[in-house]
Amino acid sequence: MTQDLFAVGLELAALGMGTVFAFLTLLVLVTKLMSGVVRRFPGSVSAEHLPPVNLARSQPSGSVLAAIGAAVRRYRDDRAS
Repeated sequence: MTQDLFAVGLELAALGMGTVFAFLTLLVLVTKLMSGVVRRFPGSVSAEHLPPVNLARSQPSGSVLAAIGAAVRRYRDDRAS
């Protein structure tokens, strides 16, 4: 009985691992195929054509900073009570 149950467990484990291996292999192949298609037909906008964005210069306005400060102050006051 124990031997039979052990064999069924091994069979089930092998079937499960085989299924996962087959799915992951198929996933890799489909991903490689899609990558080849994308390289062959490039999109209309690439990163080279986008305008540069200077994140250091984009500062929030004074009213936004005041709203954030008020929200933080209210949160801290509510948590302290």
